[in-house]
Formats: sequence, structure tokens, C-alpha cells
Amino acid sequence: MAAQRHLCAVPKPATGSAEPQSPAGVPTAEALASFLRHLASRRGRSGRITSPETLRSYTSALPVAFAGIAHLGELAGPGRDRLHTNIRTAWGNRAPATFNAKRAAVASALSYFQKQGWISGAAAVLDGLSREHQPKPDDNRVRTREQIDRLIADKRQPLQDRTLWSMLYATAARAEEVLRLDIEHLDRANRRARTRRKGGKEDDLLYDIRTARMLGQLLGRRTSGPVFLSTRVAPDDGTAPAAADPTSRRRRMTYRTADRHLAAATDGWDLHDLRHTRLTHAGENGLTEADLMNLSGHEDRRTLQRYLKPSKEGTHRRLDESDAQHGAWTPDANELAARMATQ
Repeated sequence: MAAQRHLCAVPKPATGSAEPQSPAGVPTAEALASFLRHLASRRGRSGRITSPETLRSYTSALPVAFAGIAHLGELAGPGRDRLHTNIRTAWGNRAPATFNAKRAAVASALSYFQKQGWISGAAAVLDGLSREHQPKPDDNRVRTREQIDRLIADKRQPLQDRTLWSMLYATAARAEEVLRLDIEHLDRANRRARTRRKGGKEDDLLYDIRTARMLGQLLGRRTSGPVFLSTRVAPDDGTAPAAADPTSRRRRMTYRTADRHLAAATDGWDLHDLRHTRLTHAGENGLTEADLMNLSGHEDRRTLQRYLKPSKEGTHRRLDESDAQHGAWTPDANELAARMATQ
């Protein structure tokens, strides 16, 4: 068995030392390990400790961003460009919110390094790698059931797009978790799909009968390759195409393409609206908090709470049901007898 290597905390200067440790002498891996331990025990403004989901996200992103940078001293030279390239390569084609979140994780680590005296000018390291424009989120992202049904049934839209929208709504999954699916990941008999959740955990997505039928129409006799395909074709250079359909050589659909198609078919919805709407509808239908977490992949109840606010549609529907029950009330025999006696 190979020996396991454990990252050690970066040693702090001895008491009374006139100079902090030289950045050139601080291994990046050890600096990141120190930051992650600090993050794991840190409490935010709310007084709550960092959530496991956030910690996993940082643990996953930071080694990607700092790959190839052996020591922090390199960030004052070629390492800075390497950091920018790593970030753009890994997340440049993702949604603006995703790119900004990963950039923020790197900025947080750099700020920690500066506080330890391991680097200077943390902000300058990211200079030139600006945040992407992120539209202000709509306070009312919950769409009505009728809007969802009309969208998925609209045969003016391509079958592939409608199948994707149906699966995103049914599973309440993040778009990345659905777009990374290959046909081999589908358990079509049980209406499940094996995916990798945010943070790297494997889990099953649960989808409905409508989505299962649409998947059958979409896939036909295809037995391998990505479920959802773009129009881009892998080059025919004799090599096996990665993340592409082996017959047509069409590549996997990207987040940006899927998001653009949904926005064009609606009044500007984005992919996350389908997840948000599904969780709100499921909560209105009486699913327990545990059921909702099992459906969506959330592991932190605090994160789930923003989806449990009932929509105006749901409140209106329940008011109508309550009014109808009140209007259908009839007196019992004792009350009828009392009324008859007073006549």
C-alpha cells in the first residue's frame, strides 16, 4: 500500500523573529492546507461555522486554481499568469455565478496568505481577472406549474431542450449535475440517474414519468455518450472523442448553450429557476425537509430554507381550497333540529 502523505501546517516565525517566513519558502500545498483548516474552524458574521458544503467546494476548487504553482513566491512572477489561466480554463465557460464563486474562493485564500505575511498585495495577484457580470437575481424565481407545463410541452422547441428542461425540473438538480450525465449513468427502469453532486459526492437523481418518456424519444437507439449534445463536432483525427457521442461525434452540451436556449424560449429564465421552482412546488405539496434534501442534494438545511418560501401561486391555491371547504360546510343534525324548533 502506498504511503499516505498528510499536509502539515506552515510553521509561523519564532517569537521575536524580525522577519516573517519568505514567500518563496512557503509551499503552496501547505499554505492551502493551512487556509482550509482555518476555514473549517472559522465563524462568519452570523456566528455559524463554515458549512461542510462550502468547505468541500473550496477544497475542490483551490488545488485546480493553484495547480503548477509550487511556492507562493511564484505569484509575484509567472505564477500569477498561471493562476489566471487555471481559473479561466476550469471555469471560464461556466455560468457567471460559478466563475465568480471560484474566483472569490481564490481571493479568500490569497487574503489569508497576506495576513500570514506569506505574500504581499493579494488583490494585485487577481488584477486583470475581473468578476464576470452577474445579472441581479429575480426575487420571484418561482414559475407557476402552468408555465412549466407549457414550456416542456411546447413542440416548437427542440426535443432535446424540452427533455433537459423536464429533467432539470423533475430532479431539482443543478444544471451541471444533469449536463454531465452519460447514457450509461441512466437507470431507466427505475427512473434514476447517477451523477456527481457539487463537492464531488456521487448521488442518484430522481425523475418523473414525463421525463422518462421524453428520454426514450430523445435517445432512440443510442447506448453511450453524453445524454445532452451540442451541435459542435469533435475533430475526426483518428482519436476517440472525449465527452462526445461516438457515432455523430457531437460533443456534450455546455452550460452556456443550455442557458442561452432556455432564455431564448422564455422571458429570460435561467437554468437555476427550474431547480428553485421544483423545490418550492415540492415544499408546497407537503414533502418533508428530509425529502427535499434527498431530492436536491442539499446537505445543509440552512441553504435549503430559501426554497421553502411559498409562492404566491401556492398561497392563492391553498386559499381557494380553504374557501371552497368553508363554502361546502353543512350543519349537522343537532343544529338542524335546533333551527327547526325555533320556526
